[in-house]
Amino acid sequence: KNNQQIVIEIKKLMLEKQVSQREIAERLNIKPQGLTKLLNKKNFGFEDAEKVLSALGYDLVLDFSEKKEV
Repeated sequence: KNNQQIVIEIKKLMLEKQVSQREIAERLNIKPQGLTKLLNKKNFGFEDAEKVLSALGYDLVLDFSEKKEV
């Protein structure tokens, strides 16, 4: 389910930037069906996200912070 959330966020960015899946596919040198397959795969991971985000003009940034004890 966490992977699905990443894909949802990527799709939101695509909508915000008004970039179609076809345009992203072209930037990645794959067919639009290939992008759909990539976004829908069960084991969509950080490497996949990084590729798509890069084509959108974004960097993937992971941030970790230590929990504060209460």
